[in-house]
Amino acid sequence: MPPCTIFQEQGRKQARGEACLVQDSTPMRHHHRLSVLLPALASAAIVGCGGTVGVPGGSSGSSSGSSGSSSGSSGTGSSSGTSGSSGVVLSGFDVDVCTGTEYRPLDGVTRSDGSAGPHGGFEYMALREQYASPADGKPFIIAETGSACANALDRPTCEQELAAFRSEAGWQLLSIGKGPSGHRYIVYTTGDSVQGITSIADLRAFIAPAENAKDAALLATVSGKYRITCDGTKNAKKTGAGWELHVLSGDSCGAGTHIDEHVLEVTSAGDLDVKQTNLVKEGDPNCAVGRRPKGLHAPRDARENAEGDAVGCFFAEVAHLEAASVVAFERLAEDLAALGAPQELIDSALASRDDEIRHARMTAKVAKRFGGLPQAPRVERARTRSAVEIALENAVEGCVRETYGALIAHHQAAAASDSSIACIMHAIAEDETRHAGLAWDVAAWLEPQLAPEARREVEAARVQAIAELRANLASEPAPALRQVAGMPGAASAIKMLDALTETFLAA
Repeated sequence: MPPCTIFQEQGRKQARGEACLVQDSTPMRHHHRLSVLLPALASAAIVGCGGTVGVPGGSSGSSSGSSGSSSGSSGTGSSSGTSGSSGVVLSGFDVDVCTGTEYRPLDGVTRSDGSAGPHGGFEYMALREQYASPADGKPFIIAETGSACANALDRPTCEQELAAFRSEAGWQLLSIGKGPSGHRYIVYTTGDSVQGITSIADLRAFIAPAENAKDAALLATVSGKYRITCDGTKNAKKTGAGWELHVLSGDSCGAGTHIDEHVLEVTSAGDLDVKQTNLVKEGDPNCAVGRRPKGLHAPRDARENAEGDAVGCFFAEVAHLEAASVVAFERLAEDLAALGAPQELIDSALASRDDEIRHARMTAKVAKRFGGLPQAPRVERARTRSAVEIALENAVEGCVRETYGALIAHHQAAAASDSSIACIMHAIAEDETRHAGLAWDVAAWLEPQLAPEARREVEAARVQAIAELRANLASEPAPALRQVAGMPGAASAIKMLDALTETFLAA
């Protein structure tokens, strides 16, 4: 038996015991297809040396839709760059706009006349995100507060108008790759009236003067450029001009990307002015992908990995994600049990959880060997989720991200010059192929039970997830990651995703 095979089998027995027997004996349809397709695509990419990735004949995927929420799905990349030497100065910050570990952008917002729902001004407000495709798709609700049509004389009619409300106007969202274009707007109810706010200028007029920290925070974050971190520290203070907020911007996936922290002034009139900026983390040029649980926080201090080289930083991020995936699969098993799913799906989710425990240990050792410092994941407490929410997360995090992640793992196993990394990635690739197959099996069981409108929502988000993943691959990884860890170059990575999309994701 080859050394990698021995390593893989020993790891399975130690980590999962008899659970691996349940997984191996389960007739997982999509796993069988992927176990043939993914190694072939990875091998074609290596042989082609950046040329067109060949498509093996006779391999196709399920047509069951998959997707995720409207939040962007960037990969959890390694921090291959450096970070700022000192943070912004937060002297005098004495207000927290968060509710525990969650920022709720509409809670506590007041109108320009000083009134707030549900006691006056408006009873209900929702921040929506709407996409051009599908045209009749239901908008995503980013945040909401109050009780819809609470004071309406004809409440049923008011609720019908609210449900039917759509706006072609609003502030535009960035359209990534092949993803559908979209925009945001606000809708609110006052008595029997259903009204919309479709521009930032109108929102300023609706709120101004920004008389409390919640008003200022909404104006700062509603466009999506800035975000609030809820980690228990104070993030706002009153000034003579209005409010100052501690916010973050940017992301860490892709060459040239970076996360910055700012002191942002929001004047009483609603104007924004950046007072201080500090680099927190530079982005990874080629991000790792996998199943992320909802509520996963970024590592507390990305600067801890600044001394490690590109390989160490990369595997520190991978270990962090693998450990977070343990939580993701525990939740999936609980969700499937609550929905009355077949026992084979539940058992497979639990076996996948045990795989991820082993993966986290393996990748953490690699990270430390190259100077990286893996951090334990912080994941917010889960709430009960609907079948639609479960389907959305499974599709983006499982069907799209895990399937592509398994493909990359196969590429690393074949291309890494470091024999230890190649051996580890061989074991991980086979496990992740099963995890991807599980995601598609869950989709095939769950999505046909959803209403047609929900299935369209899932399909639209799946398309968006693929497009965002493709955009994140359009830059080169560090040379050490390509040689030592076997990561594909940008052109090859994109062609691999395109071939996977053609033969499986969109088949």
